[in-house]
Amino acid sequence: MQSETTQLPVAKVIAGALILAWDRRYALLHALWLPLLAGVVFTVSETFWGPSSWEQGSAGQQTPGQGSFLLWTLPLFVLTVVFAVRSYRVYLLADEPMQAVPPFSWSLRETRFVFAMAGIAFLFALAAVTFGSIVGAIWPGVSTFANGRFGLVLILPPAYLAGRLLLAFPAIAIDDSVDVMHALGNSWALSKHNGLRLLVLCVLAPGAIAWSLGALSALAIPGVALLSAVAVWFVMPVELAVVALSYDTLKRESVSTPD
Repeated sequence: MQSETTQLPVAKVIAGALILAWDRRYALLHALWLPLLAGVVFTVSETFWGPSSWEQGSAGQQTPGQGSFLLWTLPLFVLTVVFAVRSYRVYLLADEPMQAVPPFSWSLRETRFVFAMAGIAFLFALAAVTFGSIVGAIWPGVSTFANGRFGLVLILPPAYLAGRLLLAFPAIAIDDSVDVMHALGNSWALSKHNGLRLLVLCVLAPGAIAWSLGALSALAIPGVALLSAVAVWFVMPVELAVVALSYDTLKRESVSTPD
């Protein structure tokens, strides 16, 4: 069990993530060059010819929803999963020879990773609906507030839940024997007393970065949309390093702290 005084050092984790991503840059390049290249290609094509361009009215025709799913959403999802799993392994398994890893592969590890994503998404949605129903019963005017400037505050409780479960991802990525339910339960135990810190580090900060890149791409400045589409894939390793370091720090503390 963790000590109640165990607190995640937020500033050290952020600084450490930047240092770790830079220190492991060559290993990341060996492991991620193909997912990175393919991800950039698909993201740029989606930005200029996919649903994002339709929203901005810059595409001549709108591909049917099924075609959009097959052309962009599904490939980007698969690439993101492979990218994340490999990044976690580079960060947390320093002795693994990444030069011997195929440019692209899918195993049970990635499949369990997807099941964990689905489980967290389901719990997030369930918590959001439950919390919204409770608040709605107490505060009849909540719908007006939800549509206003500060409506995002209402997703903080389910986001907190998601933040406490995110440590399951690095565990699944580096341990072939761990099952999804055990990883989720262990993440909940490891994140005890650090839920708010993980909410900021692993949920709100990446969300703010994604929002900023999206807002940047909407600017009517030549080349900005292309820059923001490419930047997503170069920011992601740092975001994953934050989760990896958070997991490693709390895992070490849980092992060193006696029951």
